[in-house]
Amino acid sequence: MLTFCNDIHLLHWEPNILRDAAFASQTLISGTGNLAGSTFTIASGSFLAAHVAQDQVIVLTGATAGCYPIVSVDSATQLTLSVLYDGLFPVSGDPVASPPGTANGLTYAIRTFWPQRRIVSELLLQAAGLDPSDPDIELKMMNPDALRRACTLGSLQMIYSAVAAAAEDPEPYDLRADLYEKVYRRALRMAAVQLDLDLDGRLDMVRRLNVLELQRV
Repeated sequence: MLTFCNDIHLLHWEPNILRDAAFASQTLISGTGNLAGSTFTIASGSFLAAHVAQDQVIVLTGATAGCYPIVSVDSATQLTLSVLYDGLFPVSGDPVASPPGTANGLTYAIRTFWPQRRIVSELLLQAAGLDPSDPDIELKMMNPDALRRACTLGSLQMIYSAVAAAAEDPEPYDLRADLYEKVYRRALRMAAVQLDLDLDGRLDMVRRLNVLELQRV
């Protein structure tokens, strides 16, 4: 399923969202491991079996507590992580990891907001007059990055709405959900999708998205 943002994109707006909104996320794997520079190693479990992948986020507690982008999954028990900085998004070439430090016996969890990102991506496709189930959808969209900002903001709005619904004190989360709903709508008004509907490699039309309304859950 095509999604227009990943979990790392959420960190640009909320650096600790995979920690603070864990309730609304899906945990792929957790346990303890050792960090040596940018290399994180576990003694038990399997990143591969848990479907851990590049562009996901690992949450560490302890001496190097924080949410870190996963740069690569190197084996079933080892991955490369980095602090969030511009070198992870080069114009050309591979991303370069920046090590957060070295520590042993760290508690970790790898979580994802893929369900929220998928829902928002489907809404964006429908707003562009496209069928999310179309097997050629990725080929028809010539500039999918144009929807990254809207997808990121819409996902954050859904996440904080879900957290607010379960919180004893929902006000702080409601405020964040309201903020992200406003900037999400603004991003929608600015988004323009370039489409190659007949798959001949040439632009057929440009569609601007309609304003969508995300309902709180």
